[in-house]
Amino acid sequence: MCPTCRAAGRGTAGLAIGTVVSERDGDVLEGMLVCSSPACQCEYPIIDGIPIITAEVRAQVTHQLAILRGRTDLSPVMDSLLGDCAGPDSDLIRTRYQLSSYARGHYGDLDPDAPMPREGSLASLVETTMAMLSQQPRGAWLDVGCSVGRATFELAARTDDLVLGVDLNLAMLGVARRVAVTGRVAHPLRRLGIVYDQRSFAVDLGHRDRVDFWACDAMALPFVDTTVDGAVSFNVADCIASPLAHLLEIGRVLRPGAELAMTTPYDWSENVTPLEAWIGGHSQRGPSGGESTAEMRRVLSDRVPPGVDSRLRLAAEREAVPWHVYVHARATMHYQVHAMVARRTASAETAPASG
Repeated sequence: MCPTCRAAGRGTAGLAIGTVVSERDGDVLEGMLVCSSPACQCEYPIIDGIPIITAEVRAQVTHQLAILRGRTDLSPVMDSLLGDCAGPDSDLIRTRYQLSSYARGHYGDLDPDAPMPREGSLASLVETTMAMLSQQPRGAWLDVGCSVGRATFELAARTDDLVLGVDLNLAMLGVARRVAVTGRVAHPLRRLGIVYDQRSFAVDLGHRDRVDFWACDAMALPFVDTTVDGAVSFNVADCIASPLAHLLEIGRVLRPGAELAMTTPYDWSENVTPLEAWIGGHSQRGPSGGESTAEMRRVLSDRVPPGVDSRLRLAAEREAVPWHVYVHARATMHYQVHAMVARRTASAETAPASG
């Protein structure tokens, strides 16, 4: 549905394919989605097969314009020269660092020439949380904050329907999209400092035809209430402006009885999440002593006020699951994440107004 209409309180207007500039076998590579409401008619671009569906579409496109217009055909020699010229504080190097860290964590265990241990990888987090579900995933699932997409593919191998990965980082979505289309992972890999190698290798991930990737806001999902059969959120809650809004949105779109599998290391930073939006990590004088795990249990319980109730109830948890984040060839960060499964309540409570 149109996120602009929802943000403006105009209800749930659907989106339709408007302009198609190019397509391949029915897959729209470049074009436009258009809001069906005559009062809106907002356009959402499809670029390199990735639709950008957010109420702040102009801001998102402007913010990531360099990524959208960036070249991918430069040789490694010229690519490294540009990095040296730009320097370590440039957007170019920051994007390379993100792609190196996330792509290595998602696909490093599949890299034939430089394999990374599977323990602590994103794939291992998927295995852990899937084992905690009450039943095998079925129906259409969301991977919210999908990054470069490994969990999206892992879900597609487990469920019997479509799986959609959503994120706002177009560079990461580009990596995921190329895996879905070509069956190859391609990403920069930081060796040290601003020295990066280029990794490219084939991966055998089945059901790629049932996977897609969209640019959407994890705190304002463009989907109708109670229409999604399940969702995952891996290490997203402490990486966005409002983790509560993230949970509220997932609770809104999940059908009653559906489950959310999520993990988080509670690695709070005020540069990303305002202090007052943290779930724990402060106010150690309170009843929970500032513990994020205790506060998250409260958020996922019936002890929260109705206005901030996601209607997600904690069903299973594991407190210290290893997750390893690649930094460079000589450094890896080791986290112990809180793994949880929360179930959407099946009560007849009224969902929050779509406006």
